[in-house]
Amino acid sequence: MRELARQVPGLALRLQAAGVFVTPDLGDTVLADPDLTPLARLADGVRSPAALRRVVEVNLARGADVIKTRVNERAGLPDQDPLTQVYSREQLAEIVAAARRGGKGVLCHSYSEQGCHDAVTAGIRSLEHGVFVAERTLHEMRRRNTFFTPTLTAIAGMIDSPNPVLAERGRTYLPVLKRAVRAAHDLGVPLAAGTDSSGGEVTPIGREVQLMHEAGLPPLAAIQTATTAAANLLNPKSRAGSLTPGAPGDALILSKDPQEDLTSLTTPTQVIKSGQPLTKP
Repeated sequence: MRELARQVPGLALRLQAAGVFVTPDLGDTVLADPDLTPLARLADGVRSPAALRRVVEVNLARGADVIKTRVNERAGLPDQDPLTQVYSREQLAEIVAAARRGGKGVLCHSYSEQGCHDAVTAGIRSLEHGVFVAERTLHEMRRRNTFFTPTLTAIAGMIDSPNPVLAERGRTYLPVLKRAVRAAHDLGVPLAAGTDSSGGEVTPIGREVQLMHEAGLPPLAAIQTATTAAANLLNPKSRAGSLTPGAPGDALILSKDPQEDLTSLTTPTQVIKSGQPLTKP
């Protein structure tokens, strides 16, 4: 998708590719690249230092911009326990070290208190979800300049799930995560807005900004999580995310001042990409 977007730079979004998810069980993803097929023989999955390095190295060889991994199971699957830890701090450090050799950062799916702490102290670039992140870990994130991408929209979305397990997780997790976001902001931990979308469809970011505000961020700070902060997380060398000389020239034209009404972010009247309108007013 990133390469396709580069064929029409004046029209398509700029994308950062994470490649293959570094996870214990690659499943069908082992078919994504011929160089991954030897890992299919591993009885214990992608857990050894060599196997962890291999997945990262394949990603780097294929031009991945960032590396994505996990420390906990998923919250969005009712048969998984998101508090179960799948990688240790040592294993995560192996992933981080391999990524850094290629000049890349690591984004880490996380939920449990210990999992979050292990991921941060292993040297990740961003903590994704991070519902039960503890104050000690937030202080460590501030010291290391580790980003926090809470994906509040994804957690809130579980509340309306017809599955009772997911609905209960949403109701339980959302207030905890909002408190963590407020604590992170108060401590000066950099926050980035993310939607947890995947594939070819991306959930609009406007709702995430609203939830950041509901968690306690001032309107401008909430907006910045989706603009300058998000751009800095994905590419610190880029000038994307701001309207300044030399920046790419991307903008949303809104019907209202978003600092007065954040809901206007969900219904822009026009989208500007590289200085050119993509939609009619």
